[in-house]
Amino acid sequence: MTSMRMLTLAMTFSGLVLAGCAATPPTRFYTLMPMTQLQAAKPAVAAKKVTVNITPVEIPDYLDRLQIVTRDGGNELKLADLDRWAGSLAGNIAVVLAENLSLLLGSEQVIAYPRVQTASPDYTVAVRVLQLDCIPGDQVQLKAQWTLLADAERKESVTRMAAYTEKLDDRQYASVVAAVSRTLAQLSRDIAREIDSHSAGKQ
Repeated sequence: MTSMRMLTLAMTFSGLVLAGCAATPPTRFYTLMPMTQLQAAKPAVAAKKVTVNITPVEIPDYLDRLQIVTRDGGNELKLADLDRWAGSLAGNIAVVLAENLSLLLGSEQVIAYPRVQTASPDYTVAVRVLQLDCIPGDQVQLKAQWTLLADAERKESVTRMAAYTEKLDDRQYASVVAAVSRTLAQLSRDIAREIDSHSAGKQ
């Protein structure tokens, strides 16, 4: 094989490799977003600023991955090729809940694990995500069970189970993530109302 032919083949191969790389779209990363001050619409504030610890959020095993998981409306799950969570989904949910509750309760002492938590909090919140179905072009449905433990001794508790739904007008992953954030806002409001109600009863 002549040197010229070898050079031609090498250049052709390099061109194909570069073309393949150029055609590969970049991976997109997403995070859930907390409520804004305007969305929080300040509720009745308790006599004192409550302290709240949020324990590690539990999520189903099939969601515990970087790829965003969607459902086709039936039993089949789909893992996104290029659309991923920027970190731990469970950790992101806990942080968003903490920020939402901080706004809703008017307290800066709402802390999510693994940050150093209050030694004797007024309330401890435990959240377990039972179902998070993201169906592009249709809806996002969050089903969660949460327990509110009152006082440092955790002698008083209430457990609730609720489902929240947000409609989707398109199939974009950005829209899916935004809808998940809105379902967490609904969950946060329910938890905040329970804390407000319990705090008012103690006055």
